[in-house]
Amino acid sequence: MLRSLLLSQDENAARIIGRIFKDLEVEPDHCVEATLALQLIAKHRYDAVVIDDAIEQAASVLQKLIAAPGYSKSVRILLADPGCSASAAFKGSTQVVLYKPLSAERVKNGLRAVRNLMARDRRRGTKRVPTMLNARVRHGRAAGVKVFISDLSDSGAAIQCGDGDFPTGNLHLDFSLPNDPDRIHATAEVVWQDSSGAAGVRFLDMAMSARKRLTDWLKEESVKATQERLSLAKSIGL
Repeated sequence: MLRSLLLSQDENAARIIGRIFKDLEVEPDHCVEATLALQLIAKHRYDAVVIDDAIEQAASVLQKLIAAPGYSKSVRILLADPGCSASAAFKGSTQVVLYKPLSAERVKNGLRAVRNLMARDRRRGTKRVPTMLNARVRHGRAAGVKVFISDLSDSGAAIQCGDGDFPTGNLHLDFSLPNDPDRIHATAEVVWQDSSGAAGVRFLDMAMSARKRLTDWLKEESVKATQERLSLAKSIGL
């Protein structure tokens, strides 16, 4: 399911936005403090983040959100006071602006467009890198199961369970990147699977430090793949 985070101390805004996101099948989280919002952003992966310009540290949260690993495709939404000059500085860093005072109808129309944008970016996804990584998955309190990661991105992975039997629902996945001794731990949800034991998972929770290591490794592998293609093309005279 798509997920959203609202940073606002306005309970009426939280009620309206939360209800409409739920109607649009987007799971909403709400916090009233910038520090907690940054902790949630580091821990989870949100498809949309709504920031109220009335929050004292709103600009700082927005800048850190933009720089956070895995958030390049998240939709950034600003709740703006049209009479506040500070709001103008935020607008260039957000894709959607909802002006106060909020009305249910206006918010509904705005978030419906956001929902379509979120779904489009989810379908587009990020570039996946073919891999040959051993990993373990654990479902609930069950013992861990060895799996094989066949491709990987900053938002999820394709995995293969050797015995063709794969757990459903959310799970815990841990693996190591090549030449990296520290394991990456992530909570993930199964988004598809087939009868052969192959499955696709989307990362839900991952430490920011681990996500940065993953993002950096993916960039390096992408550059290597591009260089190899160019070298091959040059060798055959293309």
